[in-house]
Amino acid sequence: MEKWKKIFPGLIPRDNYEVFLKNGEEQGLVIKLLSKDYVVELNFGMVSAMRMIDEGIILNDYFDNKISNEYEKENFSNTIYEVFDGEFDDFIKKTGGDLYDYCKLRHFVIISLNFVIEIMTAYEPVINIYE
Repeated sequence: MEKWKKIFPGLIPRDNYEVFLKNGEEQGLVIKLLSKDYVVELNFGMVSAMRMIDEGIILNDYFDNKISNEYEKENFSNTIYEVFDGEFDDFIKKTGGDLYDYCKLRHFVIISLNFVIEIMTAYEPVINIYE
């Protein structure tokens, strides 16, 4: 059963963020969350997999009611979560075989105003916040 955990609680200020995403072979994945008060930069470096889905079409049914009501009630205030035993984990395990465990991949989810971004990587992101 899919389980979510808040990571870096309280680090990213609660706000309505829009997403600017840059991904490439040289720099890796950099996600900027932009609001009128903050710029939050999450640098994931090289990632193994990523998917980004418009939140308007998925939040109600996509996670199959597996997300704790706590996170829904607080309107996903933490912005970034780590997911365990999720559907995306299963997909990557089937696709990549033993590489999932060999690389010790971790599954992160970022919830923004308009997108849900899921990332599979071996490392935690480097987070910088600018006012």
